Amino acid sequence: MNIAHIEEQSFIYGPGCRFVIWVQGCSIHCKGCWNKDMWSFSPKHIFTIPQLVEKIQSELPYIEGITLLGGEPLDQFQEIFELLTACKKLNLTTMVFTGYEMNEIYDKNISAILHLCDILITGRYDETKRTISHQWIGSTNQEIHFLTGKYKDYTISNSNYIEISIDEMGKIQILGFPDEDILDKLNI
Repeated sequence: MNIAHIEEQSFIYGPGCRFVIWVQGCSIHCKGCWNKDMWSFSPKHIFTIPQLVEKIQSELPYIEGITLLGGEPLDQFQEIFELLTACKKLNLTTMVFTGYEMNEIYDKNISAILHLCDILITGRYDETKRTISHQWIGSTNQEIHFLTGKYKDYTISNSNYIEISIDEMGKIQILGFPDEDILDKLNI
């Protein structure tokens, strides 16, 4: 599986603490995309599904699920299907962000993914509908689908969620959808 980035523990890409995987490669190319560096299908970090499952298992005491985004996860459908199947066997919840619309998922004959997702975010990023005040979505045309009863009582808490980390070398990483005011205050 071609991976752009992994965060072993994150609290902004789904309910609770999650293992988050950004896939490398996207065929959709939304105008204004934040992750253009993830469009290329050139290999970035290649993992087998067993290698990924082993990494995920090492976080089991801390995480309640995994989240896949990118890039475009469904462009690596077979690998995503295998990974989500393995995670379900570990009793982890699953969440997938895709630029595809629900009808495209059916048209592309990849709807088997639906029974493996607890939460699915669908829809292309539309920069004319950009939002930084909605939980989990980047533009207001995107839809959140709760596909199982796992999060039937979950309340969407709209706000601008970001995570900031500083590594041992002092490198700052910001996850989420920071607005310009936040970046200015951090002098980034």
